[in-house]
Amino acid sequence: MRHKAFKQKSYEISLIIVIIAIVASLLIFVLYPIVEVFLFPKASDFSNILKNARYMKTLKNSMLMMLLSTLSSTFLGFIFAYTVTRTNVPGKRIFKFISLLPLFSPPFMVAFSYIMMFGKNGLITAGLFHAKVNIFGWHGLWLSQTIAFFPVAFLVMEGVLQSISPMLEYAGRNLGATGFTLFRTVTFPLARPGVAGAALLVAIQVLADFGNPIIISGSFSVLATEAWMRVEGWADIAGAAILSILLLLPSLVIFILQRYWVGKRSYVTITGKISQVDIQKTSPIVKWSLFTICTIVSIFVLLVYIGLIIGAFVNGWGYDWSFTLRYFKEISSRSNELFRSLSYSAIAGFSSALFSMIAAYLVSRKRFIMRKFVDFTCILPAALPGIFLGIGYSICFTKPPIDLYGTAAIIILSMIFWNISSGYQTGIGALQQISPSLNEAASNLGATSMRIFREIEIPLIKVPFFSAFIMSFIRAITTLSVIVFLSTSKNAVVTFSIMNLISDGFYGKAAALTCSLLVITFSALGLARLLMGKQVQLFKV
Repeated sequence: MRHKAFKQKSYEISLIIVIIAIVASLLIFVLYPIVEVFLFPKASDFSNILKNARYMKTLKNSMLMMLLSTLSSTFLGFIFAYTVTRTNVPGKRIFKFISLLPLFSPPFMVAFSYIMMFGKNGLITAGLFHAKVNIFGWHGLWLSQTIAFFPVAFLVMEGVLQSISPMLEYAGRNLGATGFTLFRTVTFPLARPGVAGAALLVAIQVLADFGNPIIISGSFSVLATEAWMRVEGWADIAGAAILSILLLLPSLVIFILQRYWVGKRSYVTITGKISQVDIQKTSPIVKWSLFTICTIVSIFVLLVYIGLIIGAFVNGWGYDWSFTLRYFKEISSRSNELFRSLSYSAIAGFSSALFSMIAAYLVSRKRFIMRKFVDFTCILPAALPGIFLGIGYSICFTKPPIDLYGTAAIIILSMIFWNISSGYQTGIGALQQISPSLNEAASNLGATSMRIFREIEIPLIKVPFFSAFIMSFIRAITTLSVIVFLSTSKNAVVTFSIMNLISDGFYGKAAALTCSLLVITFSALGLARLLMGKQVQLFKV
């Protein structure tokens, strides 16, 4: 009996220590950098930036791209989701597979590949049609962001449409509504809150996007790239901080709308469970129209990978199409960067997943003073543009008392805390599905809290933990925006090197390095599927 009481007491003490560690970590590595970004610039810095017409134009450019890319991405996401869930369009499983590919790719890859395919020396524009096309600018950025972010909208709206009970659609058909009338009066109104949620989620991603605009926007500046230029060109961290604040504010408003307004509105009828939808025969004109749209978009997605692979194996893009392996031999000198990316991302992925699951367990199962703070702060990084958090870390952790400049630690920590939101939400969702009656039954049989945690809850959250680990690993190894201000020659990772190679015009080397990165990413995904099968769900949107 004494031994049991001792174990229970030890568990309670350990729990208090863990709670303190979680709260302290969130204060230091999430809240502190946010506060410092706001406090670092002086009043005169704000005045200089806000009165500068160049930066106000940049703000307008960012808002314009947010509007255009959000509308086009949401439209295509809905088309794909409707095709997959509500029609008998041929090849819809292939369309779904292709639509998800950009989610596993580095953020700059779409823009980079489209330059090689549609630029002045593009394989398609110059090679096939002998046309000189300037893809740099807002139109190239719009195309790149649409292809990069429509999968996010697709994932949200696929879940929305699957969750809508078909009973009302059946009732509508019985009352004589068919085709577009049924879609307009029944299906779309039920899905509208989900469509709004998808649009807001895409808007956050577009605003925070750094990889595509830094590659393809040319003279069309947006806030994320302008913040980078303030540091890279003028060593003006205060100016960059102000621009990142301008980037954060609309992101934060959109995030709050998405989470606390749209997120609480129901688009589910009868039950919250996914309904088994009987696919009705689609009219030929609708079926083949959807097929055509999905085929064209899928071709644009596949061109991203085709362009990249060709670029890695030809001698000189645009003038010498002979086969070569020299770029892969040349990038062997960058094996240290690949190893750094792999090791940093593995450590960050595991740590982020572990931190997220512990925080989710504490919030969903325990009652403590800072519970709401932990919940809010674990979700908050989802609203933070990578540029903003990167600037925050460069201000806070490159000077005493926490001087991590040029170290692996600053890169890994930024990866960990930028990625905790998705793992945390996965953990919360998994724990909510575990009935409290299991714990009560075990407790009634004499099991201690420690034993319940070890023998009931840990086995049940094993799959969500593994999903969070793989997703955090993939996001960490492909990230650019959050680490771009923290990278030096000592701790540079491969995405930072690829960006520099593209900027310097070394497309072959950049393509070969990106191919190597893709091999690692898809290998991680394949390993996850091999070990855990379809239980692994990588995206919580």
